[in-house]
Amino acid sequence: MKALAIFLSAASALALVPSQASSMTLDEACARFASKLQTAVAAGNTSQAQMIYSEGSQMVATNFNGATCPNVKAP
Repeated sequence: MKALAIFLSAASALALVPSQASSMTLDEACARFASKLQTAVAAGNTSQAQMIYSEGSQMVATNFNGATCPNVKAP
């Protein structure tokens, strides 16, 4: 069950990544990232929130040339 939760949280973090055909802006990616993180925090799932934060931060940096989402704070 825990492995499934980890897989699902990783999959949700991957949903933050804009596809190459997508024209998602940094602001849109940060808003999506913040929403996913807020959902995990509101559900009381600290480990999932931490995973989403870590993976989401990496994905944003990778896809937006090292950019960050300053409005998204670590859980």
